[in-house]
Amino acid sequence: ALVEEEAILIYGDYDADGITSTTVLKEALELLGANVSTYLPNRFTDGYGPNRRVYEEQIKSGIQLIITVDNGVSGHEAIAYAKSQDVDVIVTDHHELPEQLPEAYAIIHPKHPQGAYPFKELAGVGVAFKLVCALLEEVVYEALDLVAIGTVADMVSLTGENRVLVSQGINALKHTQRLGLLELLKVSQVDAAAISGETIGFSLAPRLNALGRLADANEAVTLLSTFDLEEATRLSQELDDWNTKRKGLVEEVMIEAMQQLDHTRQVNVLIGDQWHEGVLGIVAGRIMQETAKPTIVLTRLASGAVKGSGRSIPQIDLFRLLSQWKENYISFGGHHSAIGITLDEAYIDTLVQQMDTYLAEQMQDIKGVPLTIAASLTLSQVDLTLVDAIDR
Repeated sequence: ALVEEEAILIYGDYDADGITSTTVLKEALELLGANVSTYLPNRFTDGYGPNRRVYEEQIKSGIQLIITVDNGVSGHEAIAYAKSQDVDVIVTDHHELPEQLPEAYAIIHPKHPQGAYPFKELAGVGVAFKLVCALLEEVVYEALDLVAIGTVADMVSLTGENRVLVSQGINALKHTQRLGLLELLKVSQVDAAAISGETIGFSLAPRLNALGRLADANEAVTLLSTFDLEEATRLSQELDDWNTKRKGLVEEVMIEAMQQLDHTRQVNVLIGDQWHEGVLGIVAGRIMQETAKPTIVLTRLASGAVKGSGRSIPQIDLFRLLSQWKENYISFGGHHSAIGITLDEAYIDTLVQQMDTYLAEQMQDIKGVPLTIAASLTLSQVDLTLVDAIDR
């Protein structure tokens, strides 16, 4: 595609992992002289993952190669359409693999059944980074600031290779030259020298995520890759404003959702009339933590269906649990601890009953969120050296 100067599209996702993945691959392809453009789907009009209508539009406009980042393994229909139009699709993803994989030109995935990649827990941006390193035939250190943000934001396990990527990436963030990140740190009131995993998780990632939750995430790619200070200042302020709005919406939905809790149930399934789709995952996560139960938060759509997000406790694989009845859903995807789902409201009571029965058997020995105890200490061992070791 590079040699033939084909029009290449990077098709990303609207969260921080998808935004950083898209930017990392875009910059590498530009370095190689590619004719490349990017598209982050709109949460409300396109939904998650490959969208056939968007693929049709992009192919009609002249796109000859599509590369997905942080999505694609469940995009059978859109990918089959591209193939029928002689347009290759290369999928790079890290989400749970369906039983049947789409007919893409290639699928780059750490858990691919025909692969033997030694570390299975990469985030979408980790997969994009490895592709970029292979393309450029070197470790692309200047991308590590974005790799750290996407990896921390996507809540993957910070062990093994992820630990290396994030620790190196935090060092890169402390010295980043990206105008967008410098301005984002400024509006977040974060000192670059004091950046940590916590800074990413609670200051940078929420602002990047807020754009995709409430508006159009494409501007976030512009922010991360711009060389224009005025543009970086304007966009970082815009992200900060959206994040403030997002916090207000979360509080409104939290109050209404908490009133619906039924403590006799093993699972929380909560439905609202005009709850904003973009904050349902956050609300589900907070209620899951407060109740120590898998939680699904849904909003009613004009079509009569309900759509929302679920979050789970470590002991319950919510994706696998809900997969048992997936033929009853309109759409469904996710992984162990986070899912997205659309279904008819008429099916909700049955689903809650099925989940409740299953979890009642599974959760007899589960009380609350577990504590993983790594070691026992004597009081004399608790000192500043220990604090430094834990911080490291």
